[in-house]
Amino acid sequence: MANLQNIRRRIKSVRNIQKITSAMDMIARSRFNAARDSLIAYLPYLDKTREIIRRVMSQMKGLEDESPFLCTRQQMQEFQEQEDRKFLFLVIASDKGLAGAYSSNVLKDAHETIEYDGSEDDVSKPVKEENYHIKNFDAVKSVKAAGAVRSSRSNAAANVANKEVKREYHDADYIQGVELITVGRKATSHFKQRGYNIIKSYNGISERPTYHYAKEIADLIIERFMSGEILDVTMIYTRFVSTMTCEPDDVTLLPIVTDDYVSAENLDLRESYIYEPDVVSVLNNFLPRRLATRIYGAMLHAAASELSSRMNAMSNATDNAQELIGKLNLYYNKVRQAGITNEINEIVSGAEALK
Repeated sequence: MANLQNIRRRIKSVRNIQKITSAMDMIARSRFNAARDSLIAYLPYLDKTREIIRRVMSQMKGLEDESPFLCTRQQMQEFQEQEDRKFLFLVIASDKGLAGAYSSNVLKDAHETIEYDGSEDDVSKPVKEENYHIKNFDAVKSVKAAGAVRSSRSNAAANVANKEVKREYHDADYIQGVELITVGRKATSHFKQRGYNIIKSYNGISERPTYHYAKEIADLIIERFMSGEILDVTMIYTRFVSTMTCEPDDVTLLPIVTDDYVSAENLDLRESYIYEPDVVSVLNNFLPRRLATRIYGAMLHAAASELSSRMNAMSNATDNAQELIGKLNLYYNKVRQAGITNEINEIVSGAEALK
């Protein structure tokens, strides 16, 4: 028979854990509201900078050689074939755990992005547009479930598998040509243990990012890119969609492929402005600001995603603790009742023996 004292001790332990998870849930909820409000307030500025870059890029066709930040899709394909090419990746993860599968999903997507050799990519397909749409902010008030995280690259892998096409990945020597900038202790420790070259890491800012760090990262990326050592710069982060959904995503920061901006939907942007002194000078001066803006927007997305994931995880943990306490109480009462019944039987048996 189980010891009643051990059961009481376990119930007390689970109650203490429930208090901790409940407190963490409330903290994450309050911080999430602040992170969500910051992201919502920043989105109009982010969208405006995207519109400006589209307007500028609509007039840059044929001027790729006049800016170090531009190239055509054919040039990009030639760059990819260089043997001594180097790539820079900016990976944004979390500083702390207890956020469900948030960090593991973004790190998994980072590995697929970094190590995948692109053999199945369609080089004629334009780079996907950024999507900053956010919805269902109030879902957390009515639904308590784990944050659903799905990777667009994982979906692409499933589509490739359906077509019975084998995905190819680079070998271990490939990481020697990869440089990383990491945001969050989880990303830093993860890639450091695997031998990647981390040129800069930013820890302690994942929940509360500031534009200062985004500007610093953008300046470092531009410095490495302008030196000619880096061929391609890719950012990997988690895009916040709703309270219950966040998606690991990867976007190319540099270089900008002009072919992706010269399309039918951008033709109406050409006659809107006259640029002085010229469109190339405007682009070269505006692009560093646009890069910092884009990185800061990704950091805000990641912060909201991390806090919503932690909020959902702690809410689930609190509910599970309550359910476990109910089961332990029921078990405790059964054991206690069995003990009482056994004592009554012993008393009755002793009384019968004395007759």
